[in-house]
Amino acid sequence: MIKNILLFTLFVFSNYIHANNVASTAHLDGINTVTLNEHNLWYPVNDSSAPESFTELTNLFTNAAPVASSQGGRGAFITAIKVINTANSHNTWFVNLHVNYLDIGQAYWQTEQGKVIPLEDFGHIGTENPKVAHSQTFSLPLADSQSGTLWIYIQAKVFPTPAVINIYNQANFYKKQVLINNITSIAFTVMITLALLALFTYLNTKYIITLACAGYIGLHGIGWFAASGSLGYLLPITSFNPVYSGMILFPFAIAAASQFTKLLFNCKQEHPRLANLFNYLSIFSVVIGLLMPFVPFTLSYFISHIIATIWIPLSISTGIFMLRKRDFTAKYYLIGNLLYGLTLAVYVLSHAYNIDWYIYPELIVQIALALDCLCILLALAEWLQIKQKEFNRSYKTSRVDPLTQIGNRFAQNEMLGNLQGHYSLTFIDLDNFKEINDRLGHDTGDKYLVAAAQIMKKNLAELGTIFRCGGDEFIWVVKIKNAQDTESLLIQISELLLASETELQQSGWQQASLSFGIATSFETLNQSECLSLADQRMYQHKQNKKNNTNLPQNSL
Repeated sequence: MIKNILLFTLFVFSNYIHANNVASTAHLDGINTVTLNEHNLWYPVNDSSAPESFTELTNLFTNAAPVASSQGGRGAFITAIKVINTANSHNTWFVNLHVNYLDIGQAYWQTEQGKVIPLEDFGHIGTENPKVAHSQTFSLPLADSQSGTLWIYIQAKVFPTPAVINIYNQANFYKKQVLINNITSIAFTVMITLALLALFTYLNTKYIITLACAGYIGLHGIGWFAASGSLGYLLPITSFNPVYSGMILFPFAIAAASQFTKLLFNCKQEHPRLANLFNYLSIFSVVIGLLMPFVPFTLSYFISHIIATIWIPLSISTGIFMLRKRDFTAKYYLIGNLLYGLTLAVYVLSHAYNIDWYIYPELIVQIALALDCLCILLALAEWLQIKQKEFNRSYKTSRVDPLTQIGNRFAQNEMLGNLQGHYSLTFIDLDNFKEINDRLGHDTGDKYLVAAAQIMKKNLAELGTIFRCGGDEFIWVVKIKNAQDTESLLIQISELLLASETELQQSGWQQASLSFGIATSFETLNQSECLSLADQRMYQHKQNKKNNTNLPQNSL
């Protein structure tokens, strides 16, 4: 008897709440989306744990008072919404809340007769229900013209933006959510792909800037993907809210971005004060990132916004400064950081001011960030192109004799190191070079060297490569493709050198004379022995010329 009286009392009490104490009313016509005015919609409660029953939830609601807005609130909120379904067919509605930081979400449907139906949980903690990007959603199946009260309980460490409620019919919800999920997934895929490209570039080049670029793009991509709530869909974690991991990754992303910027513009050598600033920001960001999991959430949330506020003007002003310095890698950097910086500023402001959005702030940032990452990779590509040109110029300079413009000893050793198969080496010496230098001066001696080098290079080009290995000494390297043709090849080399001597004399250098010696790999065990043998034969040839012997004593 007492049990029946209690049940009857509870029934009357719940119906009284249902009829007289609702925060808002939603009229569902089966076609239009219903957006509830957030003013006085939510009732803050001081309970730190989720209510275990509908009775507990209604008790909390009865003792609470509404607030103008949930934005900036912490802890738990409850609302009761009178739902009037005017559609003449059975429909499944989707209740969508813009609260992607949500830890716990519970909902109940109470019919006009007082029957309570638990709906699915929709928070990030303690439930494995599918998550959607940038918001939280649960379904509300209603029969024909059914009405009642929708009870919603939400709990989070912080509500950065107003917890706006939209109620969609099935078609509108799928259309909207598919678009948002696709944009989010595409932006994430673009960023991760670009990060992997930068990482593979690092593995090939070992340039630290490419590793910093991979960190810049990859950490930002993963962090904002987590902040959108999408990570909870890929990784159904129920022990903690994966959305907060985006906030933890953000300082590391800024640290990588700082190092990338410093290296991109060669700040250490050209702008040391700016380099120090980026180094300090990197160290500060890394330390904060390491401490974030262990400090109060409110402090971590505040500091992450401070870091964003520092990075926005710093990155944009750096891009402008470098562009004025005619560092043209800055054009891509500036465009990207203008897009990312401005949308990040909008995102930060959306946590401070109640702004009506037709698109989620996180989604705006993700789109801009994907474009920023593309620009950053273009800046890196231009930097690598400049480095490649510098390398090619340095490579050529280090391997080309500046006077004669033919290969030097370094280039000669490099070619000999890469030689495979059989070869011949010809050691060539310019006779009378010292006399010309002493009698006519070093400028004339240099002209003699240049003329001799160019004539030999022209005459010997079809057979091999000539190098200047000393003051008036040259080495000619010829690959032997067919061992049977070696003898005829040596004769051809001798004839070409003698022809070069004659051409040099006819070009105005009457005293010009070439002494040379030829050796092959067939005669020696290694290149060192081959060079030594060619050198000996060159001196023999020089001695024979002094003794009026015209032909060189070269043999296999």
